Amino acid sequence: MSNTRRPVFLALIALLLFGLAALPALASPARQTGSTPPTGSDWARIQRAGKIVVGTAADYEPFEFYASNYQLDGFDIALMKEIGARLGIEVVFKDFAFDGLLDALRLGQVDAAMAAISVTPDRDQVVDFTNLYYIGEDAALARADYRGAVRSATDLVGKRIGVQRGSTYQAWVQQNLVDAGLIPQADLATFQDTTSMVRDLRNGEIAVALLGKLPAQTLDRRFDDLKVVGEGFNHQRFAIATRADSTLIDPLNEALLQTQKDGAFAQLAALYLGVGTTAPPTGGGGTVTPTPAPTPTATPGPPPCIFGMAYVADLNYDDRNMKAPPVMAPGQQFTKRWRLRNSGTCAWEPDYQLSFLKGNRAGADMGGSAVDVGQRVEPGQTVDIAANLRAPATYGVYQGFWKMRDNTGRSFGEVVWVGIQVPDPNPPPPPPPPPPAGINPNLRADSSWINAGQCTTVRWDVDNVNAVFFIDGGSQQGVGGHDARSVCPPATTTYVLRVFDRNNKATDFPITINVQGAAPGPSINFWVDNATINAGQCTTLRWDVQNVNAVFLNDQGVAGQSTQQVCPGSTTTYTLRVVRRDGGQETRQVTVAVVNQQPGPTINAFTVNTNQIQVGQCVRLSWSTGNASSVNLSRGGIVLLNNWNANSQMDDCPERPGLHEYQLDAFGNGQTSQRLTVNVNPN
Repeated sequence: MSNTRRPVFLALIALLLFGLAALPALASPARQTGSTPPTGSDWARIQRAGKIVVGTAADYEPFEFYASNYQLDGFDIALMKEIGARLGIEVVFKDFAFDGLLDALRLGQVDAAMAAISVTPDRDQVVDFTNLYYIGEDAALARADYRGAVRSATDLVGKRIGVQRGSTYQAWVQQNLVDAGLIPQADLATFQDTTSMVRDLRNGEIAVALLGKLPAQTLDRRFDDLKVVGEGFNHQRFAIATRADSTLIDPLNEALLQTQKDGAFAQLAALYLGVGTTAPPTGGGGTVTPTPAPTPTATPGPPPCIFGMAYVADLNYDDRNMKAPPVMAPGQQFTKRWRLRNSGTCAWEPDYQLSFLKGNRAGADMGGSAVDVGQRVEPGQTVDIAANLRAPATYGVYQGFWKMRDNTGRSFGEVVWVGIQVPDPNPPPPPPPPPPAGINPNLRADSSWINAGQCTTVRWDVDNVNAVFFIDGGSQQGVGGHDARSVCPPATTTYVLRVFDRNNKATDFPITINVQGAAPGPSINFWVDNATINAGQCTTLRWDVQNVNAVFLNDQGVAGQSTQQVCPGSTTTYTLRVVRRDGGQETRQVTVAVVNQQPGPTINAFTVNTNQIQVGQCVRLSWSTGNASSVNLSRGGIVLLNNWNANSQMDDCPERPGLHEYQLDAFGNGQTSQRLTVNVNPN
């Protein structure tokens, strides 16, 4: 493989001017001789086949994700399709576990990989890269109640930090915080996907999540309880990856350049990333200095094996690529079976598992648990795996994604899914029977398909009848036999022309105007795992609300689909309030009954020996509590003591001048807090 970086194509320059955010890289081992299958002429083989197989990891909107039609979408997906069009070949995507994507490339399961893969010297020793097509910044995402900002590594001291496993964010935190002795290893939490990372962030399991700036901004807009608290730690660069020494590099680079020249790249950037591009600077230049390639080092011993998994078939409940998901009754139990092949060079052990990864909506896990492989599976062998599932109680279409993982928790191989639909218990009425022969009003519309907010005209022509009425909902208007009405339906609506013949017999003639993009009605579901708990216990509130403007839990803004753990000290009623798209409001309530109640914790005293000191001096904080099992003490959001004695004291020496707020949290049968402030004056 050549480590010489080719010129960066022109669109990169325009994007760099806007400071766009970049996505994390995939972690990969150093180049191992013999670990990559011979490539031959990849490009000639792809031309003969007329298609290129591209691996991705679809969990990072707006770059790659599953759209509402259950198909892959995003900036990377659309750009790769444009590249395929210019090469005259079909693009076939396969979805993989993020940290197993480069292994799938090395195993030959895919011809190329495009999933926001950052170019790093380590990656350059494993695969080849095209010219860069994106440069941008990182961001820090936190809960809306997070205090302060993240500007550097030191601002993360005392925080539990979430990163996607195998990303450059993991390497950055490891190097700048863990290895530097600023945080313990336990405060670096790694996740297989962003969905689970964001879930733990919203539930308070981690304090900060590190990811790309644009994905972070997307999540900030989607969830009211999250916000971006920092950005710009470093720049990242990513490109399309191929196997080492692949002949695909030059055709891909040429097609990338064509998308920039004909404006397709700029259009996709505006559509998916919300940015415009400008003409690149004239007068030459404009390339990005490549990272020097490291000197290859010899690796002793035989090369390590590579883990891989390939989907073979659905053995039952085939959803026809989500075009015809099997119908299930609410709560119906069923067993989904897949046939999978060990496509790697490592054997699978019996305790390897197929586990749930993510879903298109709450309940998409369908109550499933991780399933052991149950036998040793040698490379090239297939195995049938079955998951026991239960259809959700709420109607809708559900798509749940599953992945393979080894006994250390590392994911690998293709992502598989199960798709079902639970029918609406109140389906729309069947269409009316066809009209009798003899009367033909020639009922028609200028356009029977319109976008939300548009209008169309309904027209008719009928002779030799006694009367004609146009019915719009509950309104019935007398009209002429040759007449028309302009209609502007907010949603798909059926209008009726009622005709009375010479014998005064009425016949209804319906016509439906289909409104695309119209908002469907609200769907509100609110429930609790356990409605009765003992004092000191907790339970989880769950809700799935769709097609509304806003959702509030006890008047605090929340996401439409989420959960919240609650630990009430006494019987408590929780209220979910939604604001419909028409401005109206609805509420749902659940009550958690608490039995065997014990008195809650109290803070009897929380004091400081002085609230005015100079830099270099210390203060002594003291506290006493009642009915508390432990306390936490923090300064400005940084935890100083965790799970500490309920009655104690400590000395603290703030290093920076200014006002410093201390908070004491006491835990027992519930939680209570007190705050105090110390002013640190400069010397």
